[in-house]
Amino acid sequence: MPLHKYMIEHLLYPAMEQHKGNQIRAILNELQLSQKANAPAVQYQRLIKLLLHCKQHVPAYAGLLPDDSVILTDPMAVLRTRIPLLPKTNFQQNPEAYLADDIPASSRIANCTGGSTGQPVHFYMTRHQVESYEAARWRGLSWYGITQGSRSVMLWGSPIELSKQAQLKNRLKESLLKNRRILSAYNLTEQDLTKHVRFLEHYRPEYLYGYATILTAFAQMLENAHITPNLSLKAVVSTSETLEKWQEELLSRVFRCPVANEYGARDAGILAYTCPDGGIHITAENCVIEVLDPVTHEPVPDGTSGILAITDLTNYVQPHLRYLLGDMGTLSPASCPCGRNLPLLTHIDGREDDLLIGSNGTLVHGNVIGQLLRPLDGLRAFQFRQHDAQNATLYLVKSEQNGLPDENLIRGLLAKALPDVTVNITCVSQIQPTASGKMRYAIRECALPR
Repeated sequence: MPLHKYMIEHLLYPAMEQHKGNQIRAILNELQLSQKANAPAVQYQRLIKLLLHCKQHVPAYAGLLPDDSVILTDPMAVLRTRIPLLPKTNFQQNPEAYLADDIPASSRIANCTGGSTGQPVHFYMTRHQVESYEAARWRGLSWYGITQGSRSVMLWGSPIELSKQAQLKNRLKESLLKNRRILSAYNLTEQDLTKHVRFLEHYRPEYLYGYATILTAFAQMLENAHITPNLSLKAVVSTSETLEKWQEELLSRVFRCPVANEYGARDAGILAYTCPDGGIHITAENCVIEVLDPVTHEPVPDGTSGILAITDLTNYVQPHLRYLLGDMGTLSPASCPCGRNLPLLTHIDGREDDLLIGSNGTLVHGNVIGQLLRPLDGLRAFQFRQHDAQNATLYLVKSEQNGLPDENLIRGLLAKALPDVTVNITCVSQIQPTASGKMRYAIRECALPR
């Protein structure tokens, strides 16, 4: 074992546990046991405990929950019939109503989301909650032979808002305490490709970690340049964005390793992780995930895509039950060949506002835009914005090598999926990512038909 990895796992983590009470590895050990045995039972008992806590200590839920005996008998039914769905905007309007009165302010950890929708959500966490999230991440990574001391490269945004002294401190912390280096997404240019490859081959990471679009862009540059990095990666780990099948295939082909998909949110934790057998395993010990019709909000059958409602079972300081992240997904009734006793998602389908309004008000998932336009030569990037049921704008960035495809051809392709929509095509120099650095291919700016 490399010395740095050994020191992190056998010296640093034990020291943190002894002097600071860090519980990540203890929680991780519990998750490693429950995944093969009693994860559903753990979820059931933790939901009971959370509902009883909310009834007694959280003003927003105190008047909604029934007698303790009813909660003890069927907590899942209580959750789904007594607790209303909680959109982010509702939580933002009155977050104090969700604060537990038995957890002191000194134990609250302030946090906020990255603001992908333009409105960051501010919330509180506890240390145990943070450590539970981390333990869930390390369990998913452990399925690929990755441990806390494994050397990694993170393809991410650069902390440019920090002072030079703070940037140096951040780099030292990443390198010394996490055995991780950050390769700035802002510097991933074709001109510097050789330099990036040299760095990776010299540093020899065990895994790469980053946004799906950033990892994909890097892999496309390598493939276009006919460069195969001399690496022995245990996995490429994609996070924070929907990982499409073609992206997974590209990453696996270029880096010659498995591709793991990490699904989570800053205000909900690590919700699911793919295993090497391809199953998208829900972190059932930490959360309850419901899949609902995006219009009626009624439960949908397994195998049907719907909007996800999340109940975080580790959040006692500011519980938000049946919280609508704005994500779409599909539950699977199947079991995974890996043998883990965790429920499965068939797909993670992207954002709720990726859904577009098609003919006669039918809903069309925005990934169809990528399926139609990605094969065309001459496009470097694109983004489709539907303003209302009849009007949309398609923003295009042309590639340097080829001219743009014929606009009539593009409109004809889009009309196959959205025949009632008039599309204005606009050429731009670049597509701006969201405030948190994520890239969106299709965005609906109007409400769904009711």
